Amino acid sequence: MRRIVSACLALIAVAAPAGAAERLQVPQLVDWKVLSAVADKTGEATELIPADETGETWTRRVSVQAFRGVPLTVQAFLDQAVSNAAGVCEAAAAGPSSLGRVSGYEAGSRTIACGKYKGDGHGTYVLHFVIRGREALYVVSRMWRGAPFGLGAVPVPDAELAQWRAYADAIDVCDTADSRHPCRD
Repeated sequence: MRRIVSACLALIAVAAPAGAAERLQVPQLVDWKVLSAVADKTGEATELIPADETGETWTRRVSVQAFRGVPLTVQAFLDQAVSNAAGVCEAAAAGPSSLGRVSGYEAGSRTIACGKYKGDGHGTYVLHFVIRGREALYVVSRMWRGAPFGLGAVPVPDAELAQWRAYADAIDVCDTADSRHPCRD
């Protein structure tokens, strides 16, 4: 499931509450900006979009989340994401789950296509990447938004999907209290 990616990638770590030893490490996206960031005792969420886009008109988005105290497995989260999409999309479909391990932790990914979102009429295509850490369930979602599309269509170009996959493959969870899960500098 994991591929080796260039060691030159700069990493960002999701903020963790004081005393937490576990951290999600996510590749930094050049020329992207933080749209929103929130944190409380139940988790953290950061939304990023390309620097030249706005919160209203974005076409690409990355969501980085840590859910603390959530007992879901990776498969259960991925299944729940599909169920949630079915309720808000006029046409929704999902690829199969791809399950494996990242740094010894349960991990998985799945794509979900929403041909037309009932809220704004756009089509969306999402790759969810999930890691079940010791302290949290980590979810990184890479999204495309554009014109509505029909079921069976993949609106994201193959080259961009390959970039998404490489990005997901570079995500890691480390633990400063456990030498089996070392953190990158």
